[in-house]
Amino acid sequence: MCGICGVVSDAVSPDERRQAVERMCAAMVHRGPDDGGQADFDGATLGMRRLSIIDLSPRGHQPMPNEAETVWLVFNGEAYNYRTLRAEALEAGHRFRSDTDSETVLHLYEDHGEDCLARVRGMFGLAIWDTRTREALLARDRLGIKPLYYAVLDDGAVFASELRAMLASGLVDPELDPVALEHYLCFGYVPPPRTMFQGVRALLPGHLARVSGGRVSTRRWWAFPAPGRTVCAPEERPRALRTLLEESIRLHRLSDVPLGAFLSGGVDSATVVALMRDVAGEPVRTFSVGFGDGPARLNELSASHDTATALGTDHTEVVLGAADVVSSLDHAMASLDQPSFDGLNTYVVSKAARGEGVTVALSGLGGDELFGGYDSYRMIPRWHRAARAWGVLPVGVRRGIGNLLDRVYGHRVEDDRARKLRHVPDVGTLHDLYALARLTGWPSDVRALYTDEARTRLEAVEAPEPRQLLKEVASEDAGAWRALTELELTTFMSWRLLRDTDAMSMAHSLEVRVPLIDHEVVEFVLGLPVGWERRHGHPKRLLRESVADLLPPGVAGRRKQGFAFPLEHWMRHELRAVVEDALAPDVVRARGMFEPAAVTQLMERFRAGRLPYPVVWQLVTLELWMQRVVDGARASASVTA
Repeated sequence: MCGICGVVSDAVSPDERRQAVERMCAAMVHRGPDDGGQADFDGATLGMRRLSIIDLSPRGHQPMPNEAETVWLVFNGEAYNYRTLRAEALEAGHRFRSDTDSETVLHLYEDHGEDCLARVRGMFGLAIWDTRTREALLARDRLGIKPLYYAVLDDGAVFASELRAMLASGLVDPELDPVALEHYLCFGYVPPPRTMFQGVRALLPGHLARVSGGRVSTRRWWAFPAPGRTVCAPEERPRALRTLLEESIRLHRLSDVPLGAFLSGGVDSATVVALMRDVAGEPVRTFSVGFGDGPARLNELSASHDTATALGTDHTEVVLGAADVVSSLDHAMASLDQPSFDGLNTYVVSKAARGEGVTVALSGLGGDELFGGYDSYRMIPRWHRAARAWGVLPVGVRRGIGNLLDRVYGHRVEDDRARKLRHVPDVGTLHDLYALARLTGWPSDVRALYTDEARTRLEAVEAPEPRQLLKEVASEDAGAWRALTELELTTFMSWRLLRDTDAMSMAHSLEVRVPLIDHEVVEFVLGLPVGWERRHGHPKRLLRESVADLLPPGVAGRRKQGFAFPLEHWMRHELRAVVEDALAPDVVRARGMFEPAAVTQLMERFRAGRLPYPVVWQLVTLELWMQRVVDGARASASVTA
């Protein structure tokens, strides 16, 4: 696990490339505190910060060359099947300098070119410089577990594992992208390939980029399988899945450093821990976070303690209060890399695990998205069928019903989604229903916050409507369940959860692995025929059946809760001063993006219980992130200039 970076350009002088890479590496020491290095070539410079996981010796130093030093690699991630790939490379005549998985990927590229990516089972963001062709290959893993950002230069590109490193390069201007800002306010995170900065792009999951002849070209190298590709009788599916999960856990346990797992009170993390125990034949070190204040319904410590006891784990509990969160806010907001209204939970549990000497932690992330754990899987298909009648009503009638809902239920936060019905032109589509369920801010409400100048900037560019982004992610052709799965895996999981998990765990030099979304597991489930969910769908019946003999009594039937901070409670009490300071009229006016009166009105609605807390918290997060990331980058840029 590492931070990688580089500059590929003939227009940037060797000294400028070297200095840019040095600055980027310095900005990512937290991602790789064990080692660092860079290598200069004719037309490119690569850089690396290393967190040693496999082969802790200096032989794992990167950038790493092949035998002839004609191909060089920087690799962030893990190739879990590297032992098999290594044996094949040895048989093909390759010589190894280390026992790392990274060197295996390097030799794989020599033999197969960019097709090598399809042979790697793991998570990664990588860059390869081929001195023979003077071309760079950038690539990202299938599900987007590890990040990779790039910006096109006049004659090439600059890339890095983090946006903060991109800014540190001095080759990227810290200018906000107005479209990304609007998307952030609608989703609560920035959908890729956009980032918060103009000209900086996130390489999409399952995509690669070629930097050659001063040009950058991208293409998809992996996609979700078509339904029906998995041939397996319904009664055999749990057993087949169990076999894949056991293999995934066995591979994800590969490590030369201490390893543990995050444990909540739910099925997903319990499944990971139970399989780890069975595969290893020894107790697993587990970590849970709970709260000393806030609503008891959000506190999972009792449930996770019961699960840990039943599974015989070496368990650590971390009890937090709002004061602990306040003391961590500065570092957490800077570590986000891009603003998100989520992520603090991963920050604190990662800090706890690293503090106990663990370098690698397995997580149950992805189980809800892949196996249908969210209420969206139960409700949206049902709404989809019922709402078709809504779609044939005249627009005026729909608006009238929406306005009536607003008057009758406007004082109730839980009915905020229903009131948005009047904004939806065709609520009969699944994408509109998904938007109602997942968007934290409705586009019309978001634009009402802007100053005239900010609104003019947005209107001057072509801004894709948030619901259009959802339509580009998934088609309804294979049915509502399949479309929902692709939406949840791509938007909620990859664009938000995986990105936040990487940023917040690497802030503490902790590697988080996600075995439930190993690509072979994902391909098995998504390859099942259309309609498989009628037998094995919500609430995660296929997963539960596959591990029923391993789960402690009570876990399999436990109601879905999710790991959430009591932020709403804290925002009304212990964090109230933080919220009010960040959104004070003078602060909002100085920032110049939103009308102070509009923000104040939101605050009043939240205090009155008429507005969901994420709408306010994401504005707070945005301002804190701007203060710690953007303002600092602009100050550094002015000093450099």
